Amino acid sequence: MNSILNNIIFHRPADVPAACALLASLPNAAILAGGTDLVVKLRNGVLPAVTDLIDVCALRLGTIAVEGGKLRIGSGCTMEQIRNNPLVAARFPALVSAVGQVGALQIRHAATIGGNVGNASPAGDSIPALMSLEASVVLAGPKGSRTVPLADFFTGPGRTVMLKGELIEAFELPDRSTKGCFLKMGERLAHAISKVSLALTTWDAGAGKRSVRIALGAVAPKVIRALAAEKLLEAEAWPPKKEILERAVQAVCEAATPIDDVRSTKGYRKKIAGVLLERAVRSLPDAL
Repeated sequence: MNSILNNIIFHRPADVPAACALLASLPNAAILAGGTDLVVKLRNGVLPAVTDLIDVCALRLGTIAVEGGKLRIGSGCTMEQIRNNPLVAARFPALVSAVGQVGALQIRHAATIGGNVGNASPAGDSIPALMSLEASVVLAGPKGSRTVPLADFFTGPGRTVMLKGELIEAFELPDRSTKGCFLKMGERLAHAISKVSLALTTWDAGAGKRSVRIALGAVAPKVIRALAAEKLLEAEAWPPKKEILERAVQAVCEAATPIDDVRSTKGYRKKIAGVLLERAVRSLPDAL
């Protein structure tokens, strides 16, 4: 183990308030849950300022339950736990698909959804799925808890609205039956960071109408919604006519504002965003 890890102090609080108090009092602390991303960064010297790790594994953040018209997913739930949960499987296929594409099986048994979202990476696999499901983030802090819509949670790459002393306690999703999928494009079928990702979710809105939500990952400084494409698909019978789907594909490409980097070019990413929408729509011929 390298010297950075040797010099870090570990804390194991007994409850959430104690964890928040530690986060508030320690200027260079980080939360340790699954550790699949954090430990790698520490070993590689990416986070040299971290002096304390707060282990939250004993805080009972790994539960999934329906409460008050919401499905509540604890931030400590692992990807495999979510993928295999019957409550999630019966309601949110886009989320099941997304968490099932995070790394390899060993990683999914350790990686937590709180860590995946808390990293605030535009390429985080669970984020587009959660955003397409209109999820909210429940934050616990020294002054109590507050709930923030996931769409308002991110301020940029690696940045969120979390305040000093706050941690992600859970995610809340409206308790309804949906259909959907999550698709991503990467260098390989597994173990790859997304070049582009897309989540599509649809549900019955009553009176013969449907709601459609489309979220795009890795094509902007943060995960975004493709609002114009959503409106086009909501206004049509399902499956949409060819010309409507083509317009929605174009709208998705226009919504994407990617950059060139070592993993891909912005031109490729914009085009693939549209390709993924077309594939997603065609994978749901009987969305309602």
